[in-house]
This record gives sequence, C-alpha cells and structure tokens, in this order.
Amino acid sequence: MTTGRWRAALAVLALVAGAAAVLTNLALFPLYSFNRDDSVYVAMARLIQTGAVTLPADADAFRPWASAVVGDRVVLKYTPPWPAVIAAGDLLTGSPRAALAVSAAAAAVLVALLTAEVFRDRVVAVAAGALFALSPVVVVQSGTFLPYLFSLALGLGAAVLLLSGTRLGSTPRLVAAGVVAGVAAFARPFDALLTVAPFALAALLAGERGGLSRLGVVLRVAAGALPVLALTLVYNAVVVGGPFRLPFTVTGPQDTFGFGDRGVFPQYTVHFTAADGVTGLLANAVATPGWVAGGVVLVALAALGLARTRGAGRWAVAALAVVVPLGYLPFWGPWAISAQWEGLELFGPFYWLPVVVPLAVFGAAGLTWVVRRRRSLAAAVVVAAMVGLTALAVPGPVAGNRAVTEEYRAVQRAVAAADLDDALLFLPRRGDLGFESDTPFLQNDPSLRQPVLYAEQRGAADLALAERFPDRALHRLSDDDGSTVVESLRVDAGPTVPLRLRLTAPPGAAGAVAYLRAGDRTHEQPLDPSGEVTWTVAAPGAAPSDPSAVVLPADGVLAVGLAARLPGDDGPGARWERRIAHRTVDGGDLVELLRPGQAWARADGGGWEPDATGSPVEELG
Repeated sequence: MTTGRWRAALAVLALVAGAAAVLTNLALFPLYSFNRDDSVYVAMARLIQTGAVTLPADADAFRPWASAVVGDRVVLKYTPPWPAVIAAGDLLTGSPRAALAVSAAAAAVLVALLTAEVFRDRVVAVAAGALFALSPVVVVQSGTFLPYLFSLALGLGAAVLLLSGTRLGSTPRLVAAGVVAGVAAFARPFDALLTVAPFALAALLAGERGGLSRLGVVLRVAAGALPVLALTLVYNAVVVGGPFRLPFTVTGPQDTFGFGDRGVFPQYTVHFTAADGVTGLLANAVATPGWVAGGVVLVALAALGLARTRGAGRWAVAALAVVVPLGYLPFWGPWAISAQWEGLELFGPFYWLPVVVPLAVFGAAGLTWVVRRRRSLAAAVVVAAMVGLTALAVPGPVAGNRAVTEEYRAVQRAVAAADLDDALLFLPRRGDLGFESDTPFLQNDPSLRQPVLYAEQRGAADLALAERFPDRALHRLSDDDGSTVVESLRVDAGPTVPLRLRLTAPPGAAGAVAYLRAGDRTHEQPLDPSGEVTWTVAAPGAAPSDPSAVVLPADGVLAVGLAARLPGDDGPGARWERRIAHRTVDGGDLVELLRPGQAWARADGGGWEPDATGSPVEELG
C-alpha cells in the first residue's frame, strides 16, 4: 500500500469511527446512558469551562452524583483529562459530541498504527483498525461520554510512540510517549498500567533501539512522564488533600481493588468475594466474542493470526488479552456489570475494552492471510459469517439502550409539561443514589443561575434550600408505577401546624386506623366515618393549647397515613402514607413543614413504593 493510499485509508477510518460515535450518541444516548457516570464527566467538563474543578460545599444538594464534600469543596470522583477534552470540543464546535468523534477516531487510527508498527503491513493495519472500529462494544462506548475509549486511546498512543521511538531511537517520540503515558495515568491509573506496561517491557527488551541504550530509552520516557505525574500529585494534594490520595476515593475507600464490601458509597455496598471475581471474569470472557466484529469467527482468526505472524512486538499486543482480564479479576466492577446490573448486556465488557485490540489486530492478520491465499470462496464465507454474527449481536443492545432512553424521555416530558420557571425542583435518587437516577440529564450549571435548579431530595434539609432560594417556586418530582408527576410544594410554619387529612379506606378493608409517625413514636386514632382526620404538630419550644398536639423532634420527616387490612391479607396489612419533611427554627419555637407530603404505599407483606397519583391519603390543608 502506497503512502498516499495509507493516509487516505486512515482518514476514512477516522471519519467512519468519528461519525459512528456521534450517530450512536444521537440514536441511543441523547440523554446519557444507563451507566449514569457519563453525566458526571460532562458536568465536570462544564465546570472546567468556568476555570474550576470543584464546587463550593454549599452546592452539595446540586452536585453531580459521583462526588463528595472534602473540606469546604465538592470534589468529583473523576479526574480532568477526559472532561477537559469534552470541554475543549464543546468550546471549539459548540457541542460536547465533538469529543466523542475525536476519541473514537483516534482510537481506531491508533489501532491501525500499532498494527503497522508491529507487523509492518499496512493492509493488515487498516483491516485491524476497521475491525476495532466496527466492534459493537467500541461503537457503543464511543457513543457515550464514558472514559474507557479515551483511556484506551491514550494507552495505544503511548504504545505506538514507545515502539516506534525505540525502534528509531527517536528522542521526541520517546518523550512524547512519556507525556501520553503520564496523561493516561492521570486519567485512569490502573488502566494505564495494564495497557502501557506490556509495551514498555517490549521496548526495553527490543533488540533494535536505534543506537540507544536501555537506560537512554528509560530516561527519555521519564523526561516526558515525570512532569505530568508531578502535575497529578499536585492536583491530588490541592483538590483531595494529599498527593497520593486519588480523587476516585472521595466517595469512600470501599470502591477499590480487593475482596470484601464494595460499592461507590459506603452505605450502598455488596459483598465481593474471590469466587465472584472469577465469576465476573468468566461472564465477561463468554460475552466478549458477541461484542467484537465477527464474533467467534474473529476469535478464531485472531488465534490463526497469532500463530502465523512473527516479531517480538506482537507479544505485547497479545499480552493485553491476558493482563487486562487478570488485572481486573480482584475488582468488583466486571462482576457487578454481569451480576448486579445490566452493564454487560447494554454496554458490553467495557472494563476489558483493551482486549478488543489483540482480537482486532491478530484477527486482521488471520483474515488477510486467508484472503491472500487466493481462496475466494473461503474468504467470502468467512467475511459473510463475520458480518452475520455482528449483525445478530446488534439488536439486543440497541433495544435495551433505546428502552432506557425512552424512560428518560418520559421524565423529560413530564418536567417540560410542568412549564417550570424560576423554580427549585427536588429530585429523588440524586446525590449518593445517583447511580439509580432516571434524571441524569437534568443538570445544574456550576453557577446555579438557570430557570430551574435540580436539587437532591434530602428530607428536612429541603427546607433550608427553600429558605436559601425564597423567590423560587418549590416543586418535587415523584414516581408512581412508572409514571412521573411534578408536584407543587409550599412551606407551612408556626408554633403549631394543623394537618387536615381525608383518608379513604379501600372497599372491604377492616380495622382501618389513622396514624402519625414522628421519630420513633407512632400515634393512632380510629378512622372517622367521614374519613377526615386532623393532627396538630408543635415545635419543641412551643406551648400548644391543644393537649393532643404531637411535639416534633427538631428535624426530620414525619408520616401521616392509613393502615388497614384488606380481604385475604394474613400479614401486617397494607399502609398508605404521606411523608412530610419538617424542621424547627427560631430556637425551637417554630416548626416548618414542606407540604404536601410525598405519597407512599406498602402492600401487605411488601415494600414501600411511591404512590403519587390516587393516594387514599389526601391533605386538605
């Protein structure tokens, strides 16, 4: 292949990969993905555009979910390299999707360049880049703002520069390799280690080093890497509080390698064992062929390609297929995406994304060998099988991700229909529960200057936010059996506050009782035939004239509701209630309530579920 054709092929490869990334995002992830981490990277990009990397601590209720308060700042869990690319793409083109195109194009081209460096065969290299770019796991990842493809591109860039710089004895390339490897380590340290280490070893063991000694290679790479690593340590020290404390740990020490209780936040963990690690490895290994271009045929071609090729550099590429799975075995993530949530089903083995590289590289070598043997029928059958297997793998992830997007769109429509302006909207499952949120697309500007602010629903703390933004109308987003409701809220205050309710017992219900629960105490009264019930709640420092008034704890959430036994129930019975956030002010002399309370229901023997529409517990005033 001539140099001109080679460059044209790389340009086409970059164009196809970049276009696929943007189109995938538009088609599958216009409101972010089920992973929800992608919304955090975009939020950090917007923060970087303001010249900052953290938020003030008083923005805690508005923070992106994968973050935590450290001192007087909200620190995001992730590091700046990928968000900085997103921010730059947005500033230069007006859309953050530009970063997706650049990342995908760079990764595909770098696979081709790596293949050309290892095999010195441009035809195989272009085929490898195409097989990589067309692999479903790569296409899906390229359409999200998740960092895995970007991280892999950095690792591949370092690999190409290391191998070519060592072969040529090129100081600029080796220094650049150090810089890129340093940025990769800043972005995702463990991924950088797993991806770059095999090529660093190959460079050190190379017989051809362009006249450089091994020490000379190391010193040149170190000259590029050390300034970036120093910057990383300074960032950690300034932002997190210590040079060797990673931002990834701000949500807690349990999100790490090793076995035990693992999770993003300490209050939401699962127990992860060595057996789980092996289970996760096997699940990802079984799933991987279905997520690469050509499926099991590509795996077979890769084995053939490995057997038919020569050169020491190829072992560094092949090592990725071993080092990455084994390296991730003691991390809970690959297991969790196969056993705890639908990550493997929707996004593929994304922790193992570097494994696609040897499959594409050696698969291209095997495919090219078959084609060059001039057995047209065999080649046609192989290619047809690869196309067919890839096509069969696409509909499932597409349907699954579209279903998630439709759920997000339903919420988006409900919020848009409310026509909010100058409002404060409290959202469930934000903050530490953001990994379950169905509103990742509702994001706050770092300045908090926008028509609608989106706040985490936090009980009594919601009243402090209402006081902080007195001119904003208060609303709450509530769920009810798959539908979404935007409710208007108000703050009632006084030494005492009456709660007038209408409780409607279901037909045939027996033993209906009205109750009020505050703190660890529950008060009950028989249900009047009219269904109307009045409770009076009082501030701790008030002297209520009504002796039956319930004195509330300082701050918290009270519940008023209805308990009844339905026909056929043999358990504790059903309950319906409204939960009302409250707090005391003026030294305990006044109590504030955020009303109406949020409606919940519990079937006999079941768990609590939101009940926003049709609740039998109605607040009258």
